Amino acid sequence: MGGLAYYESMKREALKSCEVKLADVHVKSIGLASATLEVSLSIYNPNSITATLDRVTYSLYANGIYLGDGTLSRTDIPPGSTITVSAPFTLSYSGALSVLWSCFTTGGEVTWRVKGTAYFDTPLGSLTTPFDIVI
Repeated sequence: MGGLAYYESMKREALKSCEVKLADVHVKSIGLASATLEVSLSIYNPNSITATLDRVTYSLYANGIYLGDGTLSRTDIPPGSTITVSAPFTLSYSGALSVLWSCFTTGGEVTWRVKGTAYFDTPLGSLTTPFDIVI
């Protein structure tokens, strides 16, 4: 059993050298009080073992305007591979109005920013890796 715990710990340690990029943010659905966006992160694992991401918490910004917080759940990234993980994000219309106004004043350009922390649970506790991605 000790070997399995060591291997699981190594999978989480491997995530520290993974490259995280913001792949996409797009509208998934529109409701009466809010819209649902889909936030996608691309994660590249340069390691020779699978990297395990236990969870991610993040804040989403558009043109410097804070839109709210989101989470991504556990996923494994095979060695030498790139995967894309996506999760829904609820955007209240009050936040959307500020972004629309900023788009109007900047010629329609949107700069997305995701700032957060990736968590890797190990038998000795949680390891955290902060990230700050802008596209």
